[in-house]
Amino acid sequence: MKHKIILLSFAFILCFTSMGALSFPSEGIPISEQLVFRIEAGEWGGASPEDIRRVLESTGRELLKHIPQNKIIRIHVVPSDTVPQVDFKRAANGEYTVRLAVKGRFWAQLAFQFGHELGHIVSHYERINDNKIGNENKWFEETVAEVASLFVLGRMAETWKTDPPYMNWKSFAPALKEYLDKMFKDTEIPAVDKMPQWFSDNRPALKADPHLRVRNRVVAIHIFKMLERDPSQWEAFRYLNLGRPDATNSFESFLDNWYFSAPKNNKGFVKEVADLLGIKSKLINDHAK
Repeated sequence: MKHKIILLSFAFILCFTSMGALSFPSEGIPISEQLVFRIEAGEWGGASPEDIRRVLESTGRELLKHIPQNKIIRIHVVPSDTVPQVDFKRAANGEYTVRLAVKGRFWAQLAFQFGHELGHIVSHYERINDNKIGNENKWFEETVAEVASLFVLGRMAETWKTDPPYMNWKSFAPALKEYLDKMFKDTEIPAVDKMPQWFSDNRPALKADPHLRVRNRVVAIHIFKMLERDPSQWEAFRYLNLGRPDATNSFESFLDNWYFSAPKNNKGFVKEVADLLGIKSKLINDHAK
C-alpha cells in the first residue's frame, strides 16, 4: 500500500506538471529589474552602500540570466558580524533579509556570499520549512547555494574584464578569478567515478550537519562543472524544493520528487546528479528509459 501511495503521488506530480501548474513564464521582467536592493547603512568597513549595490546587481545578473524570475525579488541587505545568511522570515511585502559578513572592498568575497544566499532564494529554500519533516536533506540545498557562489564568481571574472560596474573596476576581474581558483585548489575533489563511494562515506555526516562547507564544496564543484557545460540546467533548481518527500524523508525520495517536479528538459540533469552520487532510483531509471 505504501508503494502505491508514493507512485500515486508521483503520478499526481507528473499530471500537475503537464498541466503547467509547476511551470514558470519564460518571458517577464527584464533581468536588470528583477532584483531590488535596500542596502542598510551600517558597518561595511568603508565600502559604500552604492558600491555594494553595484556588486550585488552584477552578481545577481550572472545567475538570473539562467534562471529568470517572474516577479521582482526585493532584498534588504544588512551587515553581519557573524555569518552570512538569508532569514526565513520575510517582510509583509515579501522582502528578503540577506545578511552579509564582509567588511571593506572585498568584492569577490561579497559576490561569493551573496551568490550563496541568492542560490537559496531561487531554489525556494522556504519550502523546507513548509514540508515540516526535518532537515535531513538540507545539506543538498546548501550545496546548491555553494554552486551558485562558484558559478557567479566564474562568470563575473569574465564579465568584469570588459563590462564591470564601473569602467575603472576592470582591474578587479583577476581577483574574482583568483578567489574562485583558491576554492578549487583548497578542495580535494574525487574523480567522478569515485564520487558514489565518497558520498556513501560522507552521507551520514552531511545528513547530521548541512553546513560542512568543505564537503558541500566537493559535490558543488562537480555540479558546477555540469552547469558550466550547460548553464540552461540552472532551471532545474527552480523546482528543487517544490515536491513533497515521503514520510521517510530519504535523500532518494528527495531526488525522486525533484526529478518528477522538474520540466522534461531538466530531468536528464537531475538524473546525472543522482548518478554522480550513486543514487539508484527505480522510479527515475524506469521513467528515463
